Amino acid sequence: MHQSHAPHLILAIDDDDMVRLMLRDILQREGFDVVCAADGGQGLELCASRKPDLVLLDVMLPDLNGFDCLQAIRRMPGNSILPIVMLTGVDDLESVNRAFELGATDFIAKPISWPTLPHRLRYLLRSVATLSALAKSEAELRKAQKIAQLGSWEWHVASDALQCSEEIFNILDFDPPRQDLNLQDLLNRVDASEAAKLQQAIDLCLKNKLSFRIELPLAHRDGGDRVIHIQGEPIVENDTVDRIRGAIQDITERRHIEERVRFLSYYDPLTGLPNRTLFKEILGQAMAYCDRYGSALSTLFISIARFKRINETLGPKIGDHVLKMFADRLVAEVRESDYVSVNCELDLANMTVSRLGGSTFTVLLNRVEDSRDSVKVAKRIFQIMQQSFPVEATELFLGINIGIAVYPGDGMDEDGFIKNGEFAMNHAGEYGHNNYQFFSKSLNVAAFHKLAMENSLRRAIERDELELHYQAKIDIRRHRVAGCEALIRWRHPELGLIGPSQFIPIAEDSGLIVQISNWVLENACRQVLAWRRQGDCPELVMAVNVSANQFRQAGFGGHVRGLLAQIGLEPRYLKLELTETILLHNVEDALVTLRELQALGVKISIDDFGTGYSSLSYLKKLPISELKVDHSFVRDLPHNEDDMAITAAILALADALSLEVVAEGVENQDQANFLLDNGCTVVQGFLYQRPMPAAEFAEFARAFNSRSTAVPILR
Repeated sequence: MHQSHAPHLILAIDDDDMVRLMLRDILQREGFDVVCAADGGQGLELCASRKPDLVLLDVMLPDLNGFDCLQAIRRMPGNSILPIVMLTGVDDLESVNRAFELGATDFIAKPISWPTLPHRLRYLLRSVATLSALAKSEAELRKAQKIAQLGSWEWHVASDALQCSEEIFNILDFDPPRQDLNLQDLLNRVDASEAAKLQQAIDLCLKNKLSFRIELPLAHRDGGDRVIHIQGEPIVENDTVDRIRGAIQDITERRHIEERVRFLSYYDPLTGLPNRTLFKEILGQAMAYCDRYGSALSTLFISIARFKRINETLGPKIGDHVLKMFADRLVAEVRESDYVSVNCELDLANMTVSRLGGSTFTVLLNRVEDSRDSVKVAKRIFQIMQQSFPVEATELFLGINIGIAVYPGDGMDEDGFIKNGEFAMNHAGEYGHNNYQFFSKSLNVAAFHKLAMENSLRRAIERDELELHYQAKIDIRRHRVAGCEALIRWRHPELGLIGPSQFIPIAEDSGLIVQISNWVLENACRQVLAWRRQGDCPELVMAVNVSANQFRQAGFGGHVRGLLAQIGLEPRYLKLELTETILLHNVEDALVTLRELQALGVKISIDDFGTGYSSLSYLKKLPISELKVDHSFVRDLPHNEDDMAITAAILALADALSLEVVAEGVENQDQANFLLDNGCTVVQGFLYQRPMPAAEFAEFARAFNSRSTAVPILR
């Protein structure tokens, strides 16, 4: 009865949770047993207790580094030939060299090529098994010959007799097996063009008494090409080489695997296009050509806009199909004359189109004369991509963005050039779909400024750099401070006081907006409670702007309830201001949250009313208490007839629906008079007060409310 071999045990030592998960899942599906360790200490314990057949070891570990861990494993009994494969960055040549010096068997570059990983590990395990068998002793040499097409041979110099194991006849395609072989029979089985190399290796072995190893091609009778590895060792007697003993191995399969690994290392398996690694290699050679001959090249960096939505909506299988169609159309339409031509062992003639990753592609153009060459190609790409992409029973229309970088000028090396091209591509996306932008140094400066701001912003809360200013809402009929709006400011240690327009977009892009918004909500609530307890503005209502991400978080209503309970503030003193866009993103979910806030007693205001969708249907549904007239309508009152009509209509609508109304951006008395004449009694703006810190606001409110000689504005 056939007995199956126990699966190989792989020990993976990596501190990246996702890498460990992927290794376990992929290798187990390929028939391996896998144990994982998150740090070096745990890895050494598992290595000692489980005795793995192969170790995958990350160079960067949180406790002892990968090199120390490598040495510790090697020192364990029985681990002298244990295959240890280091996981390191693609460009980390220094780590690769050091790993080999310390006894690593191989290395695998990150990001890992998952499809080829099991094949590569099987190859390593086979190689180690072969090495182990050969290292035991000459007495076990015949057993080793049964391992993957490996045979032994021995040539007696004086008699020219060649003795071969049975496996040699299979490898060299001798039929029938013969016993009267000589050296010429061996030479005859090698390609005629390569036989001289083998003869030279044998001659040097006889002369210098040194071993040799050589790889040669071999034509098989089945029509296939083989690659054989021949090694020979001189047996010296009386200071003369008496015979040469060696082995021959068919390494064709190993070569195929290595070629496959090479392909997957340099090409995108989905589209067949060069990947980022090969693109960098091609680009580097093209740059060197430009430097040598004084020419220029240009690269188009192309991204599919909102491609993530296709994956989320239709699934990754459809997404891959769309990428394949996109790549095929791009390759078919880019003209042959646009291709870069450089001398290289790789076939670069068809490599001008590459896939950098995700939905980003490049088109490398050589011998460009001026920017019009790049623009011409970009416009042609826009044109061909306007056609629909058929997917199952529907058609998709893709928007694309193109960034253009030119060498020399837009980068000193490949990495800088690619970075700048991607900057330009992302910048093009800010102008809408089907837009192209050339890279400029200002983009680079802006990107670094944005990154620096983001890094500083991440530490702003813990360093207590954020602060709130408050702008009064004035009841101009009663001449009283009716409420205020909390407005965030950032007191940067080097740049001074920064307004929200400069850092809120960065907070939104980086995902910090929810944390900052929750900070604003909590501190504004604490401040209004402090004013009430001090007797300042006892009836003042605090208005706080709510960000989209904050409002859409699960449990936002419960968060507000818990915060108010923790602080001890009555809900009626809090008003949340939301834009129409936030509320209409998902009306049904918004309704659930708004009704929860309404039941709590928190007031809801529609900020910037009239600038969004402004639908009566949603005003009827939503439990809101206030409309805010946007400053864009107030700015030209009472001189712009359109603004007068729109503002009057909003005020009439609010009155009909029994909603409070606030007009923002009031800067002069004519605006205030018009608003009051049309029924708006509460306003905010520079006419009365600019935003100010808490202490100054409290003083302003006390002084404003206590003016005994103040005369209310009556019309």
